[in-house]
Amino acid sequence: MKYDLVVIGGGIVGLTSAYHFARQFGGRILIVDAQPGPAQGNTARSVGGFRMGLFTSKVNRLISETTVRFYLDVQNSGYDLGIHQVGYLILLDEARYDQYVATVRELFEAGTANLLPAADLKEMIGFIELDLSDEESELLGLKPIKGAIFSPYSGYLDVEKLARFYYEELVKMGVDFLFNTRVEKLTLAAVNKIGHPREPFAWQEKRIEFVESSNGTFEADTFILAAGAWTQELLDPIGIDSYIKPKKRQVFAAHARGDLEAFFNVQGFNSYGTLPMTFIPRGPFVVPRVRDRSIWMGLSDDIGRKWGIDFEAEDIFYYDNVYPLLRKIFPIIEGARPMSKWAGCYSINSIDENPVAFRVMNLVVATGGSGSGVMKADSLGRIAAALALGRQEAELYGGTVVPSTLLGIKGRSVEPELLVF
Repeated sequence: MKYDLVVIGGGIVGLTSAYHFARQFGGRILIVDAQPGPAQGNTARSVGGFRMGLFTSKVNRLISETTVRFYLDVQNSGYDLGIHQVGYLILLDEARYDQYVATVRELFEAGTANLLPAADLKEMIGFIELDLSDEESELLGLKPIKGAIFSPYSGYLDVEKLARFYYEELVKMGVDFLFNTRVEKLTLAAVNKIGHPREPFAWQEKRIEFVESSNGTFEADTFILAAGAWTQELLDPIGIDSYIKPKKRQVFAAHARGDLEAFFNVQGFNSYGTLPMTFIPRGPFVVPRVRDRSIWMGLSDDIGRKWGIDFEAEDIFYYDNVYPLLRKIFPIIEGARPMSKWAGCYSINSIDENPVAFRVMNLVVATGGSGSGVMKADSLGRIAAALALGRQEAELYGGTVVPSTLLGIKGRSVEPELLVF
């Protein structure tokens, strides 16, 4: 059977790409994924955080905020996506305070972020430690906290509920799914065949004719490769570079019991009475999860963390790296042990850590969320669908029209994000 579109990867980007292709064109569509169900790879391992009004890059702001507005409207229409706008709180130490304040001044003026002095932080979060001038803090590289940036409209969502929304909509539209099927090869053919057993030759125009998988071959007019951290494994054999490399990230969760209940008794930030999703100098983050009353913690390490696929969460990483830093700033974490842990891989765009979406032959590559794939997925899916349909423009949610080449590789002009934490 020949399809109009085969999507390789049933994670959040594959789902959004197929969803927008189906809405605009219809046709016979197949989504192939190695996992037993939709979005059970790296998407399922995501924290699900999203920023609103907290980007300096115009492209970042556009593709993220149109995506999140779509999610909010889906939830407001009655489909629960588990969205909690608890806010983002970025703590600033003495070393970074002036630089960050200058970087985000336009966000303060726009009213999408606020600057909180240390005195206000201490008043609102009684259990926080801001002084950090002792010997242990110095050893850990921590410096006194001078203030914080607060983004009231940011927060997190339930990635499983989000994936379920797209999956159910795709099923309604008649899209086929094939799970437990690993795509092993993209097979090239000549556009104009001459019948020679060794073609395609270097001088022939080429196309992807079909994909080979653990469950047979699948032919299509167009293919979308949305395999995230596995993208380059399929592109390397045919000589295409997406500049995407995988790197492991880990999350640790603890029950909010005893002293940790204080994370759910913080007033002034949000309507839930919780600490916002909080980012600490030197890298750690802490996320009070409202529905299951747990505390999620993690840290994105770069230098020293090898590139590659790795899903093994390490207890020692929590105790050696995450716990010591968080405990200094939130002493009530003293003795906290994770009840669960998991690891996944960011698909990191090594150029500028923004998504990529480009077309080569009849193949569209859409990936490179670099840790923010969920919050950009709907817009990335719209752009990928436009590329697959051969359109020069893509319409994002809310009506903004952008070139379909906006996130391409050649001639890329995505401005760097200055607010990185």
